[in-house]
Amino acid sequence: MATRQWIFILFWISGGLLAPLQGQVTAAITRCADLPAPLSEASWHRQVAQQQGLLANTPCRVVMIGDSLTEFWSHTGVAAWSASLVPLKCANLGIAGDRTEQILWRIEHLDFRRANPKVFVLLMGTNNLGMVPPDPPEAVVRAIVRATSGLAKRFPSSRTLLLEIPPSGLEPHSPLRQHILETNALLAQTPWPSQTKLVPVYSVFVDDKDRWKPGLTLDGTHFSAEGYQVLAGLLAAPLEEALGVGK
Repeated sequence: MATRQWIFILFWISGGLLAPLQGQVTAAITRCADLPAPLSEASWHRQVAQQQGLLANTPCRVVMIGDSLTEFWSHTGVAAWSASLVPLKCANLGIAGDRTEQILWRIEHLDFRRANPKVFVLLMGTNNLGMVPPDPPEAVVRAIVRATSGLAKRFPSSRTLLLEIPPSGLEPHSPLRQHILETNALLAQTPWPSQTKLVPVYSVFVDDKDRWKPGLTLDGTHFSAEGYQVLAGLLAAPLEEALGVGK
């Protein structure tokens, strides 16, 4: 009887200790940054449906695609959005929390034909690098390459402005910051399609000690209203150039 009890106890302990590790292994196996994948939440699908409705009913010269850094343009950054982007007939297709997988899925499933945008503005990868464990920079770059290549193939007369991944986290020189810098370095070395232009943004938001410049972030990741003003300034010339192509 005692022996059976000890066997049961050891089995229970080992199961309890291994369960978290098994979960991490499963997550590592099933997660793939460069494969399109929707979320299961009904709220996410409602947002996608709203975006599809926007594209079906509103001609757009510019379409912004991304995660919360894009979505909050028209909330936290509403002043910059109204002054700089509304006049360009810009559609905001940001969804907070989206990783590259969800952004890829939306790029491949949303119908852009009626909107007929001249320029796509793409910002993706922050949430992948901020996960535990994070996706490696190489995987994030593969996802971004898939996104830009897909847009170039489907819309050969349009242009894509690809934003560098901005700083994230309040701690300078943290592992997260290093992963972002590694990703941006790989982006800079990548041969992009002729329709794609990489727009550097990281260094504009940090000082020489890799700290966020005062007033540009709310929490170390999301831009403040002033941060969006800075971002709008960075995009002004590339947007003007991209919109001028093919006029």
